[in-house]
Amino acid sequence: MGNARRRGPCDSLSRQRRCVIPDGSDPQRGWRLLGRLTLPGAEQRGVDETGLRAPDPGKYLRRLATVSGVHLALILLLGSAPLWLPVLALWGVFQSGSFPALRCFLYLTWLVACECIGLLLALVIWLRPHGSREVWLRRHYSLQSFWVGALFAGAQRLLGIRLQVEGGDEVARGRVFLLMRHASVVDALLPELVAVRPFGLQLRYVLKRELRISPCLDIVGDRLPNAFVHRGSSDAGPEIARVKKLAEGLGPRDGVLLFPEGTRFTHERQAKIRAGLEARGDLEGLASARRLVSVLPVQLGGVLGLMETDPGADVVICAHTGTERLTRLGDLISGAAHGALLRVGCWRIPAESIPRDLAGRKAWLDTEWERVDAWVRSHSGEEAVPPL
Repeated sequence: MGNARRRGPCDSLSRQRRCVIPDGSDPQRGWRLLGRLTLPGAEQRGVDETGLRAPDPGKYLRRLATVSGVHLALILLLGSAPLWLPVLALWGVFQSGSFPALRCFLYLTWLVACECIGLLLALVIWLRPHGSREVWLRRHYSLQSFWVGALFAGAQRLLGIRLQVEGGDEVARGRVFLLMRHASVVDALLPELVAVRPFGLQLRYVLKRELRISPCLDIVGDRLPNAFVHRGSSDAGPEIARVKKLAEGLGPRDGVLLFPEGTRFTHERQAKIRAGLEARGDLEGLASARRLVSVLPVQLGGVLGLMETDPGADVVICAHTGTERLTRLGDLISGAAHGALLRVGCWRIPAESIPRDLAGRKAWLDTEWERVDAWVRSHSGEEAVPPL
């Protein structure tokens, strides 16, 4: 025993796994450099039976940073409340009497508190015996629904946010692919409010890796059958493969949520996509993109991959407006975004109505996305209610 070699961080891994040290060559995601090393012996409870997780050797140090960060932020916000509460209240008197900056900082505090509460409940679930994978998943789906509900309840109370859903019954049944327009980071909450909380649907999410900056999404999202994908990867094959695995074994209460545009809409991105299509000489794609005013063209890889994996699943298209107003902190502080109405419209396409051939599916997707664009333009004139 005395002559035993000291174990290195790679020795605790099974022989079937490699110890991977990232090279840090991804400049667009600097926060991921927090995790250059894998902590020895650190294994997430439960086995990844789905093959959905991408290699993520730095996740433990990233989580150490983000979990510590949200708790420190909550301590600072609560500890400094005697200072910023009266200052922002006085500022609100001179703004409009509705105290928008105060409401914004109160909601920020509530958001950070929800992160901390969610992490505590995730720890309780992790420590509590679960017996089966079904129980394990059910508890995390319940936690996810509770967390989103708490975030939205705070937005309703403090920011006056309203939600109006047209065609909500279209998502009442499972074995479905839910394709949603993407205009804001807030969009990730809408499926829970539209499909999960009202009807108990169990959604599998396709999310961008950058959302792992939220420790609740990072930890709980990894315990559920979700796929965190690397947008703009030079090799899209592994990302599409993980998306396709989400469509395997869908039951009557299951669905897959995908933002088929691949990124949130801005006019700058719209112009860049059109310029790229023109440079490649894709005249058909360019003509299709130019017909879209308020949405981006569909990125076909993920959507077609889902349909290929389970051609018997229905598709629900989900258009919405209003979340665009919740992306700028300045609008929240000034009160310009307060009282925003989030309008959601859903329609369902039965699997038997969707073309089976590749060309037919592409044309069908273009037609449906033009319908999304028309819906957004026809519903985007709603004004905010008067300040609270």
